[in-house]
Amino acid sequence: MMDPPYYILFSTQPASLGHPIIQYQYADDSPLALLPQHPDEQVLLLEYNENASVTVTSTSRTLAVKGVKSEEAPGAAAENKHNDKMYIIEATTMSKTDKLHLPGDLPSPQSLIAQFKQRNLAIREALAYPEGL
Repeated sequence: MMDPPYYILFSTQPASLGHPIIQYQYADDSPLALLPQHPDEQVLLLEYNENASVTVTSTSRTLAVKGVKSEEAPGAAAENKHNDKMYIIEATTMSKTDKLHLPGDLPSPQSLIAQFKQRNLAIREALAYPEGL
């Protein structure tokens, strides 16, 4: 049996990389542990099967997964890990300006069109995942 992934990075737009907090969940564990613990927590589910490709899903309303890259982890061979793949999760978030506006506090038409185009692009990228890999 192959070890679960050890090397996971999280990438959002604009290009920033981070290390997520990893919690391993197995088939016989309670699914309630996968729920966010507070409103601002972002939870991503990386489904790993040694015989199939890796898929990632978001449980957040403000975070969409655009794709997952798999690469060889630099320096992993020196640690003698059985799973030396590095997974980079690409995601997009809703910006602070993407909120409901009250009547009388409406943005300009140009701003609305720019937000629409940005959201439409993010939706297309999210819908293309995982078939686009």
